[in-house]
Amino acid sequence: MGLPTLILGSALDILSAGRPPRAKFVNYPLGFESGRFRDRRNQFDVVAEALKGFDEMTAPGIDPLSYEWIQGWNMVRERERGKLDQRSPRTTVPQYQTEEDRLMAEGEGSQGEKR
Repeated sequence: MGLPTLILGSALDILSAGRPPRAKFVNYPLGFESGRFRDRRNQFDVVAEALKGFDEMTAPGIDPLSYEWIQGWNMVRERERGKLDQRSPRTTVPQYQTEEDRLMAEGEGSQGEKR
């Protein structure tokens, strides 16, 4: 029968690029996929709703959850204004730490030959 898989994510572009077999999207800032900061009730509700995907999703896809957290997005904007956020901008282009990592991920051996 196999092991069922479900992803709970907050970056729709990344979820789409990864093409998971089953995913729930919550429109919260990155890092808050499982709910609002210090809000146990919301965290429980988000995760419980996402887990319903095991029973409800009959075909591969990404289903949005109906949660909204405007204050979370405001918090992120404030953080960015203060230049506290040093993360690289998001992109759909794969990024690697080393050239060796890139070669291995793209299926090339250490000699640059396809495996």
